[in-house]
Amino acid sequence: MKITTLLGLVFSLALTSCSISNRTLVAQNADFWLVEAGSDDNFALIAQDYLGDPALASTLVRYNPGIKVKPGEVIAVPKGNLNPAAVYANGMQVIPILCYHQFTNKKRSLNSMMVTRNNFAQQMAYLKDNGYQVIPLSDVGPFLQGKKPLPEKSVVITVDDGYASFYQVAYPILKQYGYPSTLFVYTDFVGIGRALSWQQIEELNNDPLVAIQSHSKSHANLARAADSESEKDYLDRLEEEVDKPAQILRKKTQHPIEYFAYPYGNSSPELIKILEERDYQMALTVRKGSNPSYSSPYLLRRTMIYGQDSLKSFSSKLDVFRQINLQ
Repeated sequence: MKITTLLGLVFSLALTSCSISNRTLVAQNADFWLVEAGSDDNFALIAQDYLGDPALASTLVRYNPGIKVKPGEVIAVPKGNLNPAAVYANGMQVIPILCYHQFTNKKRSLNSMMVTRNNFAQQMAYLKDNGYQVIPLSDVGPFLQGKKPLPEKSVVITVDDGYASFYQVAYPILKQYGYPSTLFVYTDFVGIGRALSWQQIEELNNDPLVAIQSHSKSHANLARAADSESEKDYLDRLEEEVDKPAQILRKKTQHPIEYFAYPYGNSSPELIKILEERDYQMALTVRKGSNPSYSSPYLLRRTMIYGQDSLKSFSSKLDVFRQINLQ
């Protein structure tokens, strides 16, 4: 049996004879399995069986450069996250978090914050057709901690404010593709005017693909008004804007509220301290750009998607790898 030497690694391995379907585990050590591919095998199937996620096929490609999966070929499968920083000789993996606000059924929109149904459908189709993997926001935390590798072309979808147009326009399209999303709502808005109703939020909450999280109580600017606001008044205001929506959303969703989207993207050291004390895991700005593994979890970047974005400009915002010559 031929065992391909990969990446210059030399294994001292005890041969075994454990089979998954018609695939055979031929050897292993503390860091890798070596598996002999079966008939009709591919990287996605191996990733599903060994890594629990077919989207991690891209991880196997990295560890098996130039190798095509065919019967009898031996594939190296990492047992854990052997590159927690996601840094490579030619650069680093970065995660774009897309930020939407409103949607419309109209063919055109003069509101830059409002994306048409047609444009949104084209954008979601583009992600699928070009090999992007839409992941839940909850996967970003373990990536930042070096605990979890992410698919090579990972993208996160978030939607701010809580407009009913998410439920009416975007949600059916996301559901069609099976894409997860995080909806950040500010609770003073719910049930008013063009906002989601609590009944719609309940329906969305019953879908495991939708995470409902906090966008504050009132959507006020949470930066300190230095000339007119004392430190005590500012801290009291921050606590109300963080604590009130968390209490309401926990009761309504029966889920932890652990992610926070800053209104207008504005934060402060005082606000970050409060979020840390309340055990929030991540908080998001609207500073454009993607997030490498060393990003601050309380100052994550998000890239805004606007109504006037063409498919070309949308695709230019999907930065999933930052090229840097590290050799």
